Amino acid sequence: MKNRLATVFASVFVLLLLALLVAFNHQKPRVLILHSFSESGLWETAVNTGIQRELARNREPIAVRWRYMALSPHMNAKQWAAAAQRSRATIDSWRPDVLVAIGEEAQDYVGRHYAGRAGPRLVYAMGEDPASFGYAGAPNVTGVHEALPLAQIVELLRHLDRASPRGRPSPQDRASPQDRPSLRIRAVGIDDPTGHAERQQVQDFDWGPHRLLGVELVPDFQAWQEAVRTAGQDADVLLVLSFGGLPKAPGDPGEADGLLVAGWTEHESRPLAIGVRESFVAGGGALAVVPSPYGLGEQAARKALATLAAIRHGEPPPAPEDSLDFQIALRPGRLAARGVELPAIYVQAARATQSLYDTPLDGKPPRTR
Repeated sequence: MKNRLATVFASVFVLLLLALLVAFNHQKPRVLILHSFSESGLWETAVNTGIQRELARNREPIAVRWRYMALSPHMNAKQWAAAAQRSRATIDSWRPDVLVAIGEEAQDYVGRHYAGRAGPRLVYAMGEDPASFGYAGAPNVTGVHEALPLAQIVELLRHLDRASPRGRPSPQDRASPQDRPSLRIRAVGIDDPTGHAERQQVQDFDWGPHRLLGVELVPDFQAWQEAVRTAGQDADVLLVLSFGGLPKAPGDPGEADGLLVAGWTEHESRPLAIGVRESFVAGGGALAVVPSPYGLGEQAARKALATLAAIRHGEPPPAPEDSLDFQIALRPGRLAARGVELPAIYVQAARATQSLYDTPLDGKPPRTR
């Protein structure tokens, strides 16, 4: 009899404990993190690492869920719409307090549907203009705008000799920085929403003491090649903007291989080519100064936690901000081929973020078809 009573009391205790745990978890503030693409992507993995670092510092109990829309260029419009609908259904059923939407597609297909409406407060993390998604003035929206590290590129240019396109600098080009002529800069990017957003940042930036000659956005790889060749006529530096999704040619919407675009650009560009995405160096480029995905994740997580605090205190969400952190990506062999040598700290910075590419330079351009 005593054993039976003990079993009953133990069962009741366990049930009460489970009920308390369920109630506790139900009352915890909820954060849903939504990615545009797959969790296996390198950029998504880096952003998640930054988010997890910041969440690990948090001491307030919260419930966090991760969701991936897993969008792909190979999906048709109906499949994209279905992925968006599934994500919105998850949000509407779980009812998070804060939705962290990462990437332009997550804003376009999901996030914008909650701007200015009842439901979760929205924290965005992306590179395009927030106003293009209806976020300007929305009382429940804040976030982190991924800013190109243009000031850091200007800082880097201070360390560069005026190298000729295919050799060592001439003696007059080794003049002191104050006596050296300003560099002439051109930029090339893809004619899509990302390219337009990047062009606006480049055009709005004060490049002094250097001169921005222009930003050309192109519709396909053939036009990209022509823009790179044209830049060689009057530019000292070619700023390589995003090229992911660049079509192959007029009438051929197939995506040009990123390795081909990067490798061809590095080999054929007479001006020193500097990318703003690591994919440029990964594909064969010599140098890139890029927004840090780790830093973007940390900032987005801090913004989400600050938004939860604002909810607790009945306050509006914190103000949006630009991304702060950047990374260096280098391929020393290709820099050496241009007669360019950077201070060792840049090499160590690239190594620290695993963005140092040491494959030997073979001198062969990639084949074009």
